[in-house]
Amino acid sequence: MGMLRRFLLGLLLIFGFGMLAYAGEFSELRGVWIDVRSIPGDEAGVRHMVERLSRAHFNALFVESFYRGETIYPSEFLESAGLSAQMEHFRRPGFDPLRVFIEEAHRRNMQVHAWFHMFYVGLDAPGPVLSTFPQWAARNRDGSSGYTQGGKRFFFVCPLHEGVLEFYRGLLGEVVERYDLDGVHLDYFRFPDPTIADTCYCEACRQAFRRVKGFDPLALDPVENFEAYREWVAFRARELSDFAASLSAHLRRLRPELLLSCAVKPFGFPLEGYPGFLQDWPTWGRKGIFDFLVPMTYSSRPQEFEGMLRFVRTFLRGVPFCAGVWCMGMDAATVFEEIQRAREHTPCGVVLFAYPYLGDDLLAALSRDAFATFSPPPGKEDFPRLVFSPLDPQDFLEKRRTIRAKRVDAPCVVDGVLEELWREADWQGDFTLIVGGKPSRDTKIAVLYDEECLYVAFVLWGASREGKITRRDGPVFYDDSVELFLDPWASRSFFFQFAANFLGTQYDGSSFLGARFDGTWQVGVAEVVGATVVEMAIPFKTLGRGTPRVGECFGVNFCRNDLTQGEFSTWTEVPGIYGASFFFGTLEFGP
Repeated sequence: MGMLRRFLLGLLLIFGFGMLAYAGEFSELRGVWIDVRSIPGDEAGVRHMVERLSRAHFNALFVESFYRGETIYPSEFLESAGLSAQMEHFRRPGFDPLRVFIEEAHRRNMQVHAWFHMFYVGLDAPGPVLSTFPQWAARNRDGSSGYTQGGKRFFFVCPLHEGVLEFYRGLLGEVVERYDLDGVHLDYFRFPDPTIADTCYCEACRQAFRRVKGFDPLALDPVENFEAYREWVAFRARELSDFAASLSAHLRRLRPELLLSCAVKPFGFPLEGYPGFLQDWPTWGRKGIFDFLVPMTYSSRPQEFEGMLRFVRTFLRGVPFCAGVWCMGMDAATVFEEIQRAREHTPCGVVLFAYPYLGDDLLAALSRDAFATFSPPPGKEDFPRLVFSPLDPQDFLEKRRTIRAKRVDAPCVVDGVLEELWREADWQGDFTLIVGGKPSRDTKIAVLYDEECLYVAFVLWGASREGKITRRDGPVFYDDSVELFLDPWASRSFFFQFAANFLGTQYDGSSFLGARFDGTWQVGVAEVVGATVVEMAIPFKTLGRGTPRVGECFGVNFCRNDLTQGEFSTWTEVPGIYGASFFFGTLEFGP
């Protein structure tokens, strides 16, 4: 990097983007994920693809190189392990798509990052890796392997199993030694979604934990044995971090100049006893295991997208990251708005998901607006300086609010028409947007309870009674709606979620089971003096507990989705994500 460019970059980091924004005076990564199904089957097609992206001023290609146990390039390592040397679609004399990508991209001053699907290795079948090494399969609590989601079954290897680390050291070591890559990008470097599959309970994992703690994790109930379960969560997260550190050190010895990155779930790291995806990415960042991270901040709603960036920025504590931008079904204006919002939280850049959704109109719009001039891609020496000041989690913890639930003798009628007994409730408002600041329209909430039920009332001004979702457990949060998050154990980890749109359609879920949780509860909606009222009645037995004692506390947050305004707000301020139970306020049960 020349002296002038270093000076300009220094000004940028001191004063923010401001008037320097995107005039080509600094390095900004403008990446795109290119999936296997999009990669042409011939050299001319690959070169045309690179040219097309170059014209739109992209400068980094994340090329899916290892997917479901197979490579797009000929791999001697896989062949030596008894696996196919190359995907059949690319298997023809003299054709190596990865090499063509690198040649053409470098000719145009673009980077190529080899994108590897790591622990996800099979779809609807175990796939070649688990067929060859069945002992590596990640196991659920019941001993089965794989999990079903959306009608598909996904199979993972267990990253803690002996042999898995050496396999990936060999596989990735081969590609970085053979190819003039700019980076390696790891995806599915995580455990499965904990609400769908709680893994891994293979014998190797259980034995390793028993050696450290002296008891079998299979015997733990996350609620009844909360403290011990927290240790099991931390154990698996540490083991995955050790895997990342070892793999990173190996690749850096082979190619010190290589950029290492990883796609991470924004809410993927464990907080207290909530496992997330066991990706402790804040620790990965602080220890320099990766040069930069790419949080999958996927949303078609710009404020929600920015909220996730705010969450990431709160915990990364000054570590470089590029924002992942979801493009499927999004128009150019929304993509452009999200890129602009990303630039307010990270100077590193963006990675767009994914090539199939980049039509000619979107590429033309990007080259006119978001990527109007070419930017050289940042190199290894650039990333440490491409950081904005982080947000502080303690600031949010200090703002946590308390609301009191008043005890009543008679059950509430749940119809949206508030009875006299609500008059003396602890009514509160002053909601905060997930991106900070105040929403355009007011919301008030209050809580009552009796021997059997918790009662919650939302009063919302300016709400639209229009809605599309009428099916129970449909995505009501894509209509104007309200959401209630309850942590009945004050665990700062586990929670229930209850949501309703203004048609009265209900959704419920939990951090244990996701949408598979189905509780018995009521909702009533009514228009009252220019406002919309939503009432909820939730039996305590639905929460798996009895009537709270006076003075007992739950974790709680109340949320409003105002789609008309494009705003998302909460009663107690959270750093960008509703389900961040670590930051919930307090619901205190009064007399």
